Order: sequence, then C-alpha cells, then structure tokens
Amino acid sequence: MSHMLSRFERIGWELWLAPAVAAAVWGTLVASAGSELPLARTIVFVGGPLVLLAGLFERLGAYLHAPHRHTLLPLPLHPDLHFEAAARPHRVGLLGTAALGTSALLVAAVSELLPAGAPVGGVALLVADWLWLVLLAALVEPAIAGVSAWLGRRFDDDSAPRRLQLQAGGGWTLPEAVVHLYAPALGIGVAALLAMPGQLTLDRIADAGAVGSVSAGLSAAGLVPPALAVALRAWARRGYAAGMFQAVAWLAQATRTLAGPPIPEPAPRWVSRISDPSLRLWALQLWRVTPVPGLRLWALIGVGGWIGWTATLRVPQAAILLALLALWLVPAVRVAKLRPGRRAFFAALPLAERPRSGACPSGALLLAVPAIVAIGLAAGGTLLQGGA
Repeated sequence: MSHMLSRFERIGWELWLAPAVAAAVWGTLVASAGSELPLARTIVFVGGPLVLLAGLFERLGAYLHAPHRHTLLPLPLHPDLHFEAAARPHRVGLLGTAALGTSALLVAAVSELLPAGAPVGGVALLVADWLWLVLLAALVEPAIAGVSAWLGRRFDDDSAPRRLQLQAGGGWTLPEAVVHLYAPALGIGVAALLAMPGQLTLDRIADAGAVGSVSAGLSAAGLVPPALAVALRAWARRGYAAGMFQAVAWLAQATRTLAGPPIPEPAPRWVSRISDPSLRLWALQLWRVTPVPGLRLWALIGVGGWIGWTATLRVPQAAILLALLALWLVPAVRVAKLRPGRRAFFAALPLAERPRSGACPSGALLLAVPAIVAIGLAAGGTLLQGGA
C-alpha cells in the first residue's frame, strides 16, 4: 500500500533548485577564506544549516502540506503509510542537498583553498563537518513533521499546548497552524546544536593530528547528541500518527484562509505591450506560475553585472551565476505543460497553425534574453577589465 501512495508524491526540480542557489553562495563564501581554515570552518558551521533550511519546505512538504495528502485524508489508511510515502521525497531531497553542498565545498577547495596553501587534511575536515551535520539533520528532520502533526491538533482550552498555540500565533493564523511557522527553523537549529560536539571533535583531531588528543569529556559529550537524534527519529512516527489527520485538515483550512479569494494578480505592464497574442499569453503564464519572478529576474541580472564590474568571473562566482540561471530558466517547464490549455484557448482564433497548436517559439527567446544579458555582463566586464 505504501508503494501505491508513493506514486502520489511529486519529486521535481523544487527539491534541488533552492538548495543549489544556497550551496553556490555558500561555496563562494568558503572560497573567499583562502588559506584561513578557521574562517572557513566558521563559514561552514554557520552556512551549513542555512543550506539545509533552503530546501526544507520542499523536502518536508509531502508529510502535511502537499495537496494530495489532504485529498487522501478520507481514506481508511494508517498514518504510518502516509509517513512512509512522504519519506521518499524527503530522502531524495536530503540526498540532493547533501550532494550539492559537498560539491560546493569541493569546488571551493579546488579553485581557491588548495591553491592558496590550505592543507588537504583541513579541507577534508570541512567536508566532514558538513556531512556530520547532514547525518544529524537526517535523523532530526522527520521529527519536525512529527512535532508539526502533534501540535497541529485542537487541544482543550485550558491545556498547555493550547495556550502555547494562542500565544505563539498572535492571531495571525489559526492556532492549530502556528506550529508550522516555527518548527522548521527550530528543527534545523536543533540539528546544528546536536552536530556541534561532533564537529568540535573532528576539529580537535585535525588540529592535534591524533585521535588521542580528544579529551574523555569531549568524547563522552560527543556520544549524547547522536543518541538524542536517534530518539527523536524514533519518536517522529509516533507523533505524526497522533496528529496527522487533524493537522492536515487544519493546515489546509489555514492555507485557504491566507491565500484569499482565487483572484489572479494584475498583469505586468510589459506583458500588455506584447502584440503577439500567443507570446503575450506565454509570458503571462510564465510570470504567474513562477514564484517571485521579479526577484529571480533582477537577481540574475544584478549578479551578472556585479561579476562584470568586479572582474571576478572565477569558479565560485560562475557557480552562483549558473544557479541563478537555473532559478530563472527551470520554472519554464511548468509553462510547457500548459500547452494544451493554450491550444484550447487559441483554437477558435484566426491565427496561424503553429500558435493555434499552443506552441510559442518566440517564448524561448523571451526567456533567454535575461540569461544572455547576465552572461554578457559577467563575461564582457571581466574581459574588458582583464584586457585593460
């Protein structure tokens, strides 16, 4: 049965796109440390949780937030089946985030740290610190879903959980949905806190060059966090089963309340100036199905201009530019899937055969213009300043 439920779980580009951008920026900051390994360790310690947080919503969304979870709610299925089905995209997303973060550290090491004179062992320690954090996060993150389900229920008015819901929410959303505002960030914070003793142990071993340099107290303290993480992972399924049915229903109601009536946003002015009806509809669909499209567009062009102005088109900066290119280009996949709707819309209009079929070749050019501008600014500025 869990295998059948897994077919409802959507594994798409959302699982890796945001972590790719976060990992690219993080890798660039690590590369800026040069041969200063203590600074690089600090950046890894601070930035690692942020990379995990970047894709956390997409990884954990299948547990409670996914629309199909609410659709399947009336079926007589045990919560354990829902938990196992949602765990699949969670594992895929976490493995992808781990791979992206590791790749960012390796690129930073090869392009900047090792040429600057950083020792190989110290660079390997950075990757070990990151992977230890990922391991603890893999144990803690399911507990985020468990806590969200357990605290996402309706409690008695005089109970402590109910008072916590009311005080933490401030009336901004339904009390039963308040836990979803805090649990993700707090969960990653717990994972980072539990990973700290192990990271300190690894750093101590690397600095002293011997395993025996670690004190008995630090060794004992390093065993407690993994045990706590394992206990949280074991409890996650129980907490999820206790509140899943109520939490999903309350969360769906809160989402509809916050979304408001189904009224689309007004079209941007530049879209209304497009004379070609097929291109205008394509551009409007791209703008409305892409989350924060304006931010993605100007971030891409801004970073391209910054790289060209500073003439710093090296591997870390190129990684950021490529990540922002993906952030702008990949959502167009959704527009391609809307072709049947465009075909039905244009079927009765006096247009050429190709636009009436829903195809829009000029849409690819419109999509590519910001990418071409950003690459041109980055490469052109670097070449001009390099030649000067």
